[in-house]
Amino acid sequence: MSTPPFVDLPDGVTVERWPVVGSERAIMRTALEAGRPWVLLVPGFTGSKEDFIAVLPLLADRGVCGLTYDQFGQYESDGSADPADYTIERLADDLRVLVGVAMQRFSLTTPPILVGHSFGGLVAQRAVVDGLDVAELVALCTGPGALPAHRHGGLNDLVEALPHTDLEVIWGIMQAQAEAAGQAPVDPRVRDFLRRRWLANHPIQIREFGHQLMTAVPVTSRVRDRVAEGLSARVLWGEDDDAWPIEMQVQMAADWGVRGVELPGVGHSPNAESPRDLVHALLGT
Repeated sequence: MSTPPFVDLPDGVTVERWPVVGSERAIMRTALEAGRPWVLLVPGFTGSKEDFIAVLPLLADRGVCGLTYDQFGQYESDGSADPADYTIERLADDLRVLVGVAMQRFSLTTPPILVGHSFGGLVAQRAVVDGLDVAELVALCTGPGALPAHRHGGLNDLVEALPHTDLEVIWGIMQAQAEAAGQAPVDPRVRDFLRRRWLANHPIQIREFGHQLMTAVPVTSRVRDRVAEGLSARVLWGEDDDAWPIEMQVQMAADWGVRGVELPGVGHSPNAESPRDLVHALLGT
């Protein structure tokens, strides 16, 4: 779970709801303007658009537009009780439609730099191999498919508990575990947001995302084919990433035939831990 450094909207950042595939998605964005490059950021498991709240204004400072969203069933976006609505294929369809909505609404003339974080990276990869046109694909702290079994941790327990166990009960268990592990205290406003976000998630979404993190099939060869056709892509990970093993992410970059970049001093959520360094890695000097 990414923990944003703050939750108050920065100047120039707005939150909206857009109609997408017959329902609505919660959007967070800066000004989107034709002729300017733009970045679309896809959040991961138990995440939301707020995972990138500190990234968006930094992109704007560099003259780059930014857009992020709650995936279907996450936080303030609509969801459903149908597990079939949460497959990676359906989520990738959702992403492709969202790109089209953004480009039409703001008369954008160039495709986005697509950054998929963690589980969002699996969705981003699938969208690209299924035909989404992007300026660049950036896989951020993600892997080619399912997490290896030794990194499943309590995922299976969570999947088994949902949707039969109340999210409030699960939240209490998670907080007790964090306290027992000596997790650093979080700003009270951020802590309140994290609880509110967790409770607003659709429980079927949490269950299905968790299940896919343990079962997702890699699309490595198809990404490699897109790269061979001219797709620009990179793999970025934190030095202390504790989700997909770093050696797996290094190998993914090699298998794609693209550059891998390690971000020093950060873990699984560079977007929250060191957003300025992430923006520098995305855009360069």
